[in-house]
Formats: sequence, structure tokens, C-alpha cells
Amino acid sequence: MRNQTVSKKIQVLLALIAVFSFGLPAIASAVPATVNLTVHYQRPGSDYQDWNLWLWKNLTSGSDADVNTAGVSFTSDDAFGKIAKVQIDGMDKFENLGVIVRKGAWVSKDIDTDRFITEIPADGNVEIWLRQGDRQIHYAIPTTPVPKNSAVEDNKLYDSAAFNANFLYTGNDLGNTYTKKSTTIRVWAPTAKAVNLVTYKSAEASLASGKVTAMEYDVNGTWVIKLNGDQNGTIYNFRVDVAGGVNEAVDPYVRATTVNGTRGVIVNLDATDPKGWSKTKPSFSGKPTDAVIYELHVRDLSMDPSSGIPAAHKGKFLALTDLNTSNKGQKTGVSAIKDLGVTHVELLPIFDFATVDENAPTFNWGYDPQNYNVPEGSYSSNPKNPTARITELKSAIAGLHKAGLRVNMDVVYNHVSNAGNFSQNLIVPGYFFRTDENGNPTNGSGCGNDVASERPMVRKFIVDSVKYWASEYNFDGFRFDLMGLMDIQTINEVTAALKKIDPSILVIGEGWNMGTLASSLKANQVNIAKLPRVSHFNDQIRDGIKGSVFDSMDTGFATGKFGAQNDVKAGIVGNTNYADEITTKWTTIAPGQSVNYVESHDNMTLADKITASVKDAKPADIAQLSQLAGSIALLSQGLPFIQAGQEFLRSKGGETNSYKSSDLVNSLKWGTQSTNASTVKYYKGLIALRKAHPAFRMDTTDLVKKNLKFLTSPEGTIAYSINGSGVKDSASTLVVVHNATTTAQTITLPRTGNWSVLVESGRAGTVVLRKLTGSSVIVEARSTLVITQ
Repeated sequence: MRNQTVSKKIQVLLALIAVFSFGLPAIASAVPATVNLTVHYQRPGSDYQDWNLWLWKNLTSGSDADVNTAGVSFTSDDAFGKIAKVQIDGMDKFENLGVIVRKGAWVSKDIDTDRFITEIPADGNVEIWLRQGDRQIHYAIPTTPVPKNSAVEDNKLYDSAAFNANFLYTGNDLGNTYTKKSTTIRVWAPTAKAVNLVTYKSAEASLASGKVTAMEYDVNGTWVIKLNGDQNGTIYNFRVDVAGGVNEAVDPYVRATTVNGTRGVIVNLDATDPKGWSKTKPSFSGKPTDAVIYELHVRDLSMDPSSGIPAAHKGKFLALTDLNTSNKGQKTGVSAIKDLGVTHVELLPIFDFATVDENAPTFNWGYDPQNYNVPEGSYSSNPKNPTARITELKSAIAGLHKAGLRVNMDVVYNHVSNAGNFSQNLIVPGYFFRTDENGNPTNGSGCGNDVASERPMVRKFIVDSVKYWASEYNFDGFRFDLMGLMDIQTINEVTAALKKIDPSILVIGEGWNMGTLASSLKANQVNIAKLPRVSHFNDQIRDGIKGSVFDSMDTGFATGKFGAQNDVKAGIVGNTNYADEITTKWTTIAPGQSVNYVESHDNMTLADKITASVKDAKPADIAQLSQLAGSIALLSQGLPFIQAGQEFLRSKGGETNSYKSSDLVNSLKWGTQSTNASTVKYYKGLIALRKAHPAFRMDTTDLVKKNLKFLTSPEGTIAYSINGSGVKDSASTLVVVHNATTTAQTITLPRTGNWSVLVESGRAGTVVLRKLTGSSVIVEARSTLVITQ
């Protein structure tokens, strides 16, 4: 280990960045109760239309409070530019004042990071000067030129061969490495002048009370410190001297935090294992086509009174450990999910996210990452206990495994909640996020920032993080949110790493074509052939079945738009290169790469979509059409996926984006199972049928092309046969017919003979419903028929 005097090579690189990065939150002294703020703002082009200030009172260790939710307008001007004045009360409870210059209501920001006012005198009178493109807050009229665009310069530095050659760290010890005798902490901060470790006696301790200890520069841009003794429970952050200020940041690799994720905590992970914790898991082939995924939000499971979940477990990880719940004799919760027959439960984000106060939880989907390697505290019985959330999540996973259900994790490595305050950005400003040619943050995610997964140390962080969740928590699969924003190499490194941990782990993702990466680098549907171990959500069959998710009134094949037949057929064959007469919008290399679905947490539920798009649809019509639509996806070649509650016609009251709606909107209404018992039974039967017949689970394009043949059938119907003998099915031939018309239709069968009916008239399963003989069959309106020979 070397001391803090860095090498000349590092000093040269530090010199490159010393002139352009300013204004990230620094450590401030005591603040008076009332601040009278005057802001001077200059735009060289004098284009001030719609520009205003967003101010918030900030506590580095956690809380903040907006000053004016409508923004603060500029009301006068002088020779420098525009002027805004505002009085801010209640500042004595906070440590500094955040300021963003924005256009309108977040149309854009004038720089890529947040600025923080830290020089606040005892009299509370603060006057500052801000300039477009200048990260620095000036406390006197600036006389020097505006620095070159900081983000542009960042990119020149971070994407240079020299930087990557000198500062690529490949070790596996970033974050804290705990033993009872000592703990070593390592952080990657290649552009920092100094890094200090600050430890606190409690989560609530003031910044001033923190014990500061210098870390030593080591290798490849990392700084390290060793703490002797048992440090289990030690609360810590980093203070990083970088970009013209001192920033306090949580350890990006930390695995436990204080409430609301504001400070890191060292924990003995071995002590977090619940009683009976085991790395064993339900058996599974590892083939995507053998899976049936059930998408579930932790809070949705238990918040409704009909859940039968104990009050202490409602909205918590522990609700997933309640394996025998019921409501008026009807199974609920995990018991009902197990009974349905799915193989995998996919949990919406359960990592630490920013938008919910863990002390007073409310609903949110959680797609706003704060601390990637820490479980979300609002799902814990005690968010103030750093280890409770860890133990309880492990208990939840163990509970689902005990019920015979594998568990997938929904991960969001494409963006974060707030780029300016994100730990990696406070430690290495500008490295973790993409910017355009002008240095402005890109926004392919629609969330204000895009993670630069293509940068080596960002890629390493993502791979390390997924490996941690898979190994420490025993997860069985991962769903990558907005995967099309990420790069191919990163996703392939993730899947390669997971294969070493457990070859049966599934990886699926949203491979939408989006973002600013070069087209050849995107981990999207277009490049699916370069992602052989990843399954992609199939929007072609989804919209083909029910209509566009972006138009509530649009219909699909199942709801009367028979021109969508091609899109449905493409999905039935798993978007494989099946035949010229079927056009795929994107083509898989194997059917298991197609995630077939008609409902997920996004957009309307299937029942709500049918209600909105089918004129005068009555409850019986909604049930019938839901069964038809669901059967198409569940019997198609590929990986079937349903949202929790889809089986009992879940409704969110027509809500198209329930990411922060109330529990009343989002919670699973288990009591409606009895009303919709026939649909529940139908879904259960379809899943059992799929499991029993490998004809529905072909795993190569060649098998699909050889054994699945579309039959000639009337308009508004899709009929196909499968050669069961070719895939060692118990049935030599299977015929599937989807009739989307409002009248019964006669279908000519591929051969005359005796047939067994397994799906008909809203009933489905492996038990023969009736026998028929002949060369044709009548299929009821708006229904699916499956027969075997």
C-alpha cells in the first residue's frame, strides 16, 4: 500500500479534471433558521424564457424539503442577467440548500449536476451568481470565463485509453470486506484528491460528530482502509475531496444501510441468515420454455383485507413467508400462487429505492434505485434495523422456495433516482452516466439519466451487483428493466457470471430499441442473436392479441381486429425464423427468447384494456375474452409470463400507470377470486396442460419449424397442429384453435379420427372433457379449443 501522495501519472489526470467540476453537496457548518437568498443568473444568449429555480432544503444524511413546488421565478434583472429573490424558513433543521436552474417544469436543466449552497453566513443573507454551463456557485461576481463544458471534458477523460488502462480495477473487494477480526474498505475514486472514511455512533448523529479517518491511495484508482476489531454494525460514509468540493457519499457497494439509505452499515452477512436458511431451491431444467413467470409486487400481495395475511406482515417481505393463508375458504397469497402452478415468482424492485419514506411507507413500484445492493427498508418490519430487511428478504425467498416456487428479481441498472445525488456520481463525478455531444445528460430512460453501462467500471459494478444478489440471496432469475438502454457486452458478462453460479438461472429483459448507444451495441430485440442467454418481452404478440398498450381504445386479434393475425402467429412460433409468410418484427434464435404475455405491471391490466376497447363489454364478455387472450400467450412457444391477479381478472380501475397510485388501486383483491373462479380454474388448467405436454415447450427453432403447422381456417380464427411424436409428447398430434369471432366456427382437422378434448368452453386442463370423432370440429365463439390424438 502506498500513502496519499499519488503518482505523477495520477496527478496529470487529476489536473485534467480539476478545472471543470464544481458544486456537488459539501459538508456545511450550522445554518440559521431563515435564509434570504438572492440569485443572479446569466445565459449568454439572453434566452431566459421559462427558466426558473428549483430550491430544496437539504440534509446530507437524509431528508430534504422542497422550498416551492411551483418553482421560483426570476423577477428582475441587472447587467449580469436575471435576478430571483426568496426567503426560506426552517433552514436550521437542514445543512445546505440545493438549487437547480431548470426550464419550465423539468423540460431541461442548465447543467448536468445539482448545485448546493454551502456558504451560508450567520445573518442568513446569501447572494450567489450562477452561469449557464458553469457548475460552480460563485459568491461574488465571477470574472473568469465559463469553464469548458465539464461533462464534455469528463467524457474525453473517462473514455480515453489511458484512463481505462490505469484505473480499471478488477479485484473482488470493493466495498467492505468483513471478518470478526477486522474489516477492510475499498472504494474506486480515481479522480479524488483525498478520500476519508467517516464513521458515526448512530444513524441520527450529526455530520459534525462523525469520526474522520484518512484512507490511503492503493492501486488502479482505489482507496483503502483497514479497521481492526469486530466492526459489525459500524455506520460509515465516504468524504471525497473531488471536483472542487468535499462530497459525502454512501459506499456504492454497501450491503446494509441506515433508514432511508443515507449511511452505510458494515454487517456480518453470515449472521443475517434466517433459521433453516439453505441454498437448495426447487428443481428446474433451466430451459426458459419450461418456466411460467408470475409477476408480483411485494406490497400488492398483502395489503387488501381479503389477503388473509397477518397485520404485522402486511406490505412486508414477511408476507411471503405466510404459506397457508385463505379468505372465506379460498386460498390467498403464496398459497394461491403455488396452487396456480406457476414455476417462478418475479418480484418488482426490492432493492433500496428512493421515493418511499421507509418510516411511513406508501406505495411505489420502486423503479428509482438509490442503493443497489441493499434491500428496500419499507418492506421490512423494522427499517431502522440495518439487518432486519436482509434477514426478512432471505426468509421470503426461503418461504417461496419451500412452496416450490423459484424467485426472480426485477433489476434496474439503466437509470437511478437522482443522478446528481447518486453515490457513484458524488465519488467520481460524471463517470456513471451518459451525456450527449454537448455534455447534457441523455434521457433515454425518461427518468432524467441513463447509466453508462458500457464504461468498464460501471459494467463491473453491474456484474458484481447481480452476482451478489444471486449468491447471497439465492435468487433464481433476473428481469432487466429497459435492457435496451444497456450494452450487449455487459448483459453477456452478467449471464456468463450467473451461469457459473447456477446454470438454471433465468435472465429476461425489456429489449426495446431506445437510448443513444450505437445501434450495434444495444442489448435490444434487434441484436437478440448476440444475446443467446436472454429472453425478451414480446410486444409483437402482446399488442397483436389485445391492441396497442399506448392506445386504450385499440383492439387486437382477441378483441376483434383480425388484421393482427400475423403478429399473433409470430408469437405463437416464438418469433422464430419460421416461414416467409409470417413477418416477425424481430427474430429470436430459439423460441425460449420470446417472453409471451398480455399483461404486466405496466399499462392497463388485461381486464381493464378489454373494458376500454370492447364496446358494451359485460362482465361475462370480459371473462371470456380474458380467457381467450390468456390462452394464446400461455400455449405459444416461448416463455409465458402473467401479472399477479391476471388469473382473477385484476382491475386497477382503468389506471394506465399505477407506479405511485394507492393501495386501493394496486393491491390484489383476493376476494374477487370467488367471483372469477372459472377464470382462475381456466388459467390453472392451461398451466397444467403446458407442463404436461412438451409440444407446447419446444426449445429450438428447428423443432418448431418441423413440428408446428398452421391450418387453413376461417377469418378471425387461428388454427395449428403440433406433431407431438416429434418432441416425445404423450399425444401424437395436438390441434389448437383460437376463435376470436362472435360466432361458432367449423375447423377442418388435419386428419380424420378419434380426438380427446382438453380445452373447450372456458374449461382447460389435462383431463379429457369429451371425445369426438371426425374430420372437423366446431369451435365456440371467442374461445380456445385444444384437442389431442
